[in-house]
Amino acid sequence: MSIRIITITICLLGQTIFSQKKLIQEHFKEIKTSDVFILGSFHFANPGLDTYKQKHAVNIFSEEKQKELKELLRTIKKFAPTKIAVEWRASKQKKLDSLYNAYIKGNFKLKSNEIYQIGFRLGKLLGHKKIYAVDASARNFKSDLSKKEHEAKQAYFIDKADEKMLKREMNIDKTYFSLYEKEDKLKTEVSLLEFFRVLNNDDVINQSHGHYLIGDFKMGEREKNDYYGADRAIWWYSRNLRIFQNLLNINTPGEDKVFVLIGAGHLPILNFLAKASVDFKITTLEQIINQ
Repeated sequence: MSIRIITITICLLGQTIFSQKKLIQEHFKEIKTSDVFILGSFHFANPGLDTYKQKHAVNIFSEEKQKELKELLRTIKKFAPTKIAVEWRASKQKKLDSLYNAYIKGNFKLKSNEIYQIGFRLGKLLGHKKIYAVDASARNFKSDLSKKEHEAKQAYFIDKADEKMLKREMNIDKTYFSLYEKEDKLKTEVSLLEFFRVLNNDDVINQSHGHYLIGDFKMGEREKNDYYGADRAIWWYSRNLRIFQNLLNINTPGEDKVFVLIGAGHLPILNFLAKASVDFKITTLEQIINQ
């Protein structure tokens, strides 16, 4: 194929994509949409619930980190959210209301948790009367089998697996943990804003999600309609779908600007859902920084 033909083909493809995009925009132009800013965070007061165990702690109360925190808050404030949502169980909204109201009245000393240090402080800066809880428990499909049955299943698939494949999966897992340790250390070496830029970078977000798709995830026998690995992973997607449903339900399309503070591990799914949703238009940290 000549260069001229290739050039013409690319131009025609570009025109087709542009036309289709314009068609979609025309069809949905009357649909009201809200801006949403989903900020992935690390846990300031790490509860140790993740597979990777923190080795490098950040003292958020140090003079340096408090200064950096103010810089981060000033940046987020530029988004001017009308609602602030945090990783707190929606079923415990009343407890969150109680603590936030006590903070506003000067009767609650903020702990190190990012919900307090970012969510509560941002709410007060903006004069918000409420912080919204949007976290949810997952539908636990693991309960379909007993612990003994799970152990038997895993032993069966490990015994059945090719040794070369097992070594590869173990090496990938080790590589991920090496990456987590580097990220863990990085947060003590750069400012909060710079570290949040790393956590919310698209490439970092997508790469980190890949850890859910190795090892156990591949356990199964398609010939027997056995998707053990995929079924075991459903809980994570279930939880994020529920969180997103909560976000949709606190939003008034066309009127709100929703800021969401949540663990960075949730970003791959929540960002995907937000980009697909007719109710939201995503704003990124980089866009806010570059305003």
